[in-house]
Amino acid sequence: MRFIVTIIWAFVLSAVVAFVLTSMSGDSYDMSLVYVMTIVFSLGVWAVSAVLPKGQKHE
Repeated sequence: MRFIVTIIWAFVLSAVVAFVLTSMSGDSYDMSLVYVMTIVFSLGVWAVSAVLPKGQKHE
């Protein structure tokens, strides 16, 4: 479930970033940029979550 949510959020954020960047540069909106950024963001989040230590319980 966390992978699906990560992909959905990565897609939404990628779409927003791609829209802003293409609007600022005057280019046309391209969905392939959104797909690439979604993959990069998802892999980045999964890599960071794999590297960070899990929360420790203090007794």
